[in-house]
Amino acid sequence: MNGNLPHAARLIHAVLDSVRPEQATAVAHALDSARLLVDPEHSFGVVLHRAPDGGWSPAARPVTELERQALAWDASCARARRVARAVARDLEGHPGPHGIRVEGDRVGVLLRVDDPAQWVRWRAYFGITAVRNEARPRTVTGEGQRDGVRVTVVARGTGTAPPRAPAAAEKRPFRLGAATYDLAVPQRDAHGDVWYFHGSRNQDGMPLLSLDGRLERCSLANVEAQSGPLSPVRGRAPLGAEAPKPAGRARKREPTATREEGGVTPAPGVAARRRAVTPEPPLVPGRGTAPGTDPGFRLVPLVPLVPVVPVVPEVAGTVREEARGGGEDGLPWTPPDLPRRT
Repeated sequence: MNGNLPHAARLIHAVLDSVRPEQATAVAHALDSARLLVDPEHSFGVVLHRAPDGGWSPAARPVTELERQALAWDASCARARRVARAVARDLEGHPGPHGIRVEGDRVGVLLRVDDPAQWVRWRAYFGITAVRNEARPRTVTGEGQRDGVRVTVVARGTGTAPPRAPAAAEKRPFRLGAATYDLAVPQRDAHGDVWYFHGSRNQDGMPLLSLDGRLERCSLANVEAQSGPLSPVRGRAPLGAEAPKPAGRARKREPTATREEGGVTPAPGVAARRRAVTPEPPLVPGRGTAPGTDPGFRLVPLVPLVPVVPVVPEVAGTVREEARGGGEDGLPWTPPDLPRRT
């Protein structure tokens, strides 16, 4: 019980002489219930804060940069959830399939668009400034902002009037620092190279550019920092057109072969080149003496250490062979299995 209650009751009774003591006590209890009377025996808690050294301190410490980033992230995520709830209320009467998904500080929306005029209204609603065509037929993706929250809208057409990407003459502005670039046209850097935007972006929304015919992508910020300033190139390539690729050299075709009876004979030019490039190996007869006399004639490649003259039958039972060259001692070389010539 509050120790000041009896004193408060006596004070009320003294001030109001016409009030009975019971009534004065009831008024004092009412004041105590409303926490208007201070209890001298009541102890109040002290709020302690974590100190940088790991201890506790009654004084609040300043917020660190990491904590500030965490608080900012929580605030942006909460703002994205509020925007998603507001968009969900606006889509309640929208016909066709639709969906909303929150991904951190971003919002993804799926819509069915029945006509181009409806797509224009949704672009204004979500603040869409960049649109790209998807691989799926009659599907486009738009990037915009709604109440400071980045929104990605995937619009699917019904087939009769699909949503369309911006026309070639439409501008696609993107502000980087103090400069505003039109991504619908190519950009020429200080070195004379031309950069194209094909609709790809980084996770932070920075456009990715590429040079003529190259697959590598480079962010607009890096291109401006390394090769700036950039200037638009009007009339170079329409929006959505691929960067020109270097024309490949036509492959020179070989003369076609002519078909004759008994097989395929290559053209004269091809045969001449083959003979000039590929040397013919030395050949020895198989079982006959000439290709036209022996039906079992076959060509066997031979690479001897010393060239020899083909064996010629001279007299029955004898064989004669003439060797060319000589050994290390200068004497004529004689095959081991043949008798010396006399």
